[in-house]
Amino acid sequence: MRTRLVLFDIDGTLIRTGGAGVKAFAQTAEHLFGCPGGTERLRFHGRTDLSLIREFFRLHALPDSPVEVERFLTAYLHFLDEQLGRNRGEICPGVDSLIRALRQIPDPPKIGLLTGNVRLGAHLKLRAHGLADEFEFGAFGDDHENRNELARLALAKARQKWPGSGQGSEVLVVGDTPADIECARAIEAHCLAVATGGSALAELLEHSPTLAVETLEDLAVEQLLDPGVKADRITDWESLYQAGDTRWDKGEAAPGLIDFLARHTGVQGQTVLVPGCGRGHDARAWARAGAEVVACDLSPRAIEQAQSYPVEGGSIVFETRDFLSKSTQSRQFDWVFEHTLFCAIAPSQRAEYVSAIKDVLGPGGRFLAIHYLQPQDLNGPPFGVTVKELRRWFESDFELVDHWLPRSFPGRVGRERMFLWRRAR
Repeated sequence: MRTRLVLFDIDGTLIRTGGAGVKAFAQTAEHLFGCPGGTERLRFHGRTDLSLIREFFRLHALPDSPVEVERFLTAYLHFLDEQLGRNRGEICPGVDSLIRALRQIPDPPKIGLLTGNVRLGAHLKLRAHGLADEFEFGAFGDDHENRNELARLALAKARQKWPGSGQGSEVLVVGDTPADIECARAIEAHCLAVATGGSALAELLEHSPTLAVETLEDLAVEQLLDPGVKADRITDWESLYQAGDTRWDKGEAAPGLIDFLARHTGVQGQTVLVPGCGRGHDARAWARAGAEVVACDLSPRAIEQAQSYPVEGGSIVFETRDFLSKSTQSRQFDWVFEHTLFCAIAPSQRAEYVSAIKDVLGPGGRFLAIHYLQPQDLNGPPFGVTVKELRRWFESDFELVDHWLPRSFPGRVGRERMFLWRRAR
């Protein structure tokens, strides 16, 4: 559904203050409560100001009364204003252009704030960058100390201000921490996670946001307006190989696979299927480890080129066939390994893919995969997928042994995830 409401976090999403808020908290702790270094144990990312104040009081056995909270906030806002006067920080990349683009489209979505900052603290931070008047309403840290409740309040405020302003699926939360992803999920909204603040892209992707980008510069406004829509088309791989348009081929095996085989030396003599093998770089890595490999691809040109490389160690049989076709499944293997095949096929074919993996793995067989979670070009292929989706597709028939962030080729760092599954007995 089309986005009708966009809710922005502030710190790390819209602006970076150089730690002005953290410093102001520390000054308040020291000068008002006599606790130098009293905020060092607080984790600030993704939190509300009220929750931080109350945690500070608990850590130092101080009375947690409305009067004391108000005293803390008054001093904090004074110190925050001073800190911003010394160093206001910077606007995060792409913020200005994205807000302008949102304003210019026909029937634009409403834009507001969903922030853990108290109202006046949010105003001070945004005013320092000329952004204070850009947002039509907001839910703030003095409305509620729980981020998920803030999301519900923001949605209720929007519906009150603009009756019929939409369901959760028409709302997009933009934030930089897993807490922002979680509060979007609390109202069944989409989430755009941006790695300009407290969390790296790989950590954000682990929590399955709808979209994830390094910066807002990497986002087209059209993606923001239809964040739950995925491209779905069949790719003519043979034409791409014939034309030499194989930008995904790096000329060597996946770094994550090389590392895995170096750690797991017991594959000698075991059978391995490598579907979507392309020119066979990963298949040859398995053969060097001593495995007996069958590698297939539906592109005859890819298989022709794969057969032109020398093979060391075990054996490889290259076959031209469609892995998704039931008629071509004739045996079972100890292992199936795929490198970004799941994300290369159209999303409408994913059920066929899971069924094909089940068919070729015997009970207890292992499925090792490197998945490309969200490519920068979301139009595909590759077609993006989330950790949550992957678990949903496989967990009924496979046991998840492990999953981790692998070493990746440049340009894919942080966007790939490696999964090891075992076929249920």
